[in-house]
Amino acid sequence: MIVAGNASVDLLLGPVAPWPTPGTETLVDQIDWRVGGALGNTALALAGMAVPARLVWDAGDDTMGAWLQGALAAAGDAPRIVRAPTSVTVALTHPDGERTFVSHLGHLAVSAPDALTAAVEEAVPGDVVFVGGSFLLPRWRPALGAVFARARARGLRTALDTGWPPAGWDAEARRELQDVLAHVDLFLPNLEEARGLLDAPEAGVDELVRRLDDLAAGRCVIKLGAEGAAWWDADRVRREAAPAVAVADTVGAGDTFNAALLTAWSERFAWPDAVAAAVRTASLAMSTTPRRYPTWSDLASASAASV
Repeated sequence: MIVAGNASVDLLLGPVAPWPTPGTETLVDQIDWRVGGALGNTALALAGMAVPARLVWDAGDDTMGAWLQGALAAAGDAPRIVRAPTSVTVALTHPDGERTFVSHLGHLAVSAPDALTAAVEEAVPGDVVFVGGSFLLPRWRPALGAVFARARARGLRTALDTGWPPAGWDAEARRELQDVLAHVDLFLPNLEEARGLLDAPEAGVDELVRRLDDLAAGRCVIKLGAEGAAWWDADRVRREAAPAVAVADTVGAGDTFNAALLTAWSERFAWPDAVAAAVRTASLAMSTTPRRYPTWSDLASASAASV
């Protein structure tokens, strides 16, 4: 499996309420410094499940880049170092559970997709190529359709989780993604991203699943957070409910879901079993501190037992 995309440093501070007045100082009770970005969180989850993957990513040539490289050292391949400050996101948490993000694109602004292109050429038929956080990689975006087309021509399977477009879901973002989806075998948006892509802010899950099935070349699985996930299968909408858990932390929930689903897909699980494994993995991870993941052998055994 090839896992490519954005990694960054996340600084979480909070809770903050009300929003600070400009020119004042606000004290918070909590701070957390951690790996961020779609690749970063996906790589941590794969490592937690003891699933090997080839990582394709960049980091900046500064202290934060060195820290990020060390934090992901056990997860797989080292990054390519680029001459730029490392991307940082400050997340301010609020008492109602909402978060406000302030990000600096940093090294992601200059990251180029040539390493991904090389990885595609070196992969073997049947391999999965996943790109996460593509909307935060401006130099990757115009090349992504061609990279995925080449991957499929070589017999690889392609998967994509774009994240939220920085400029919002305007006509350009929708058109760009629709062009790329012509070469994507598995698309992994969350609920609000699906609504944004389809310009359907009030649409229900069933409608979104049906419309995305018509739009994408392959399969789409919509992540629903605490409600689990939904997808189109055998001419109907199917859902996998999430277990009721006491949530400790939701950061990286979607990326953890992706990691498990991609692994199940790589192992040719039936789709209901694959989505169930992804929902269970994300639910366990989000309810534990320090975060825990089921091993892939445990998930495979559970899937076999359900047959």
